[in-house]
Amino acid sequence: MADIPRTEAPPLSGKEEEERLLKALIGRELLTNEEAREFLSDRPAGERGAHELLRQLVQFNYLTPHQARRALENLENWLHQPIPGFQILEKLGQGSMGVVYKARQLSVNRLVAIKVLHSKLASKPGYVERLLKEAHVAAMLSHNNIVQAISAGSVGPLHYFVMEYVEGPTIKQELDAGKIFEEREALEIALQIAQALEHAHRRQLIHRDVKPANILRTPEGLVKLADLGLARRVQDEERAEEERGTTIGTPYYIAPELIGGQVEADIRADIYSLGATLYHMVTGRPPFPGQSTLEVLQKHLSEELIPPDHVNTRLSTGFGEVIEMTMMKDRNLRYQDPGELITDLEALLRGEPPKLARKKLSYADLSQLAQGEVEADGRAAPEAPLGKVSAFWFYVAVAALVLSVLLNLLLLSL
Repeated sequence: MADIPRTEAPPLSGKEEEERLLKALIGRELLTNEEAREFLSDRPAGERGAHELLRQLVQFNYLTPHQARRALENLENWLHQPIPGFQILEKLGQGSMGVVYKARQLSVNRLVAIKVLHSKLASKPGYVERLLKEAHVAAMLSHNNIVQAISAGSVGPLHYFVMEYVEGPTIKQELDAGKIFEEREALEIALQIAQALEHAHRRQLIHRDVKPANILRTPEGLVKLADLGLARRVQDEERAEEERGTTIGTPYYIAPELIGGQVEADIRADIYSLGATLYHMVTGRPPFPGQSTLEVLQKHLSEELIPPDHVNTRLSTGFGEVIEMTMMKDRNLRYQDPGELITDLEALLRGEPPKLARKKLSYADLSQLAQGEVEADGRAAPEAPLGKVSAFWFYVAVAALVLSVLLNLLLLSL
């Protein structure tokens, strides 16, 4: 727990040490309430304090020597909880903004997750506000497929956001372990995330960082969308102006319109990112691999997508069509809202062909034919090098992208 800065506190008495240590042992299920009461009623008189308490618990077979050693290793953290009302249990993960811990909320005895802002960022303008904005946005959402907000606050130099704890791996962890998802399993996951996005869309919110690392699965199969650190209101003109020219998102899953911040983003950017995530899940590779961030982003802007059912031939044509439609470079050709995507996902789960994707993709083919863009053998003629993005706007976007990357590197180095 060294990432959590400590606040100054007066020394604890032997009795206070014992009370806190017993609560910590019970909270971590190393001791039951009944065992604690039994021990306290029978223990011999004598020296008091955390170390003596552990020695006696081992002596009278309430703890094993190994459990006592583990308690000693964590004693400072267990006795001086850095966030009042919460017991920090273990580190779950770390990102660019902060560290996430598993903790126990003492007042209601439930597990939670706490995101703690990196101490090096707490003094930089905007980062504390960004953490609080994440908490405020999350509090606006109440859906079974979205990680719920609980509280946020500060203790001295420590800034934190408390949220629902979700037991289970992220999709990224499963992909990193080599898993390639079966079609039906991927469809069920996609449907739940699409329903989460629909809930956000109704509240005029966009996530802007849908990716495997932000999708969690419980042992019961419930899927949760996490990390609203980049989320914002669609009509937040002030923030849109602040971010103009900045690339927002994760390269492998980012929508083209978020690259360089050239246009106002909406829910269709989240639909693209969900499609890119699905592509990775069922093929075992991101839609546009690359050796550098710039290469990957340029591919999102200009390279034609290899249909997922061409990479994984076990996939149905209908599923491939749905992913292709989510990832159209022209957002006007994608599903226009999560409800449309849900319609096609539910059709596939019923064993039916997708209604909207097949209709729209067929219409696009007819349009190409009318423009003389289909060869005699029925295959689409090769697109211009920049696909659906004109050369002028492509180079504008690339220039903005380079400036954005340089600016972000400069800010991180400050």
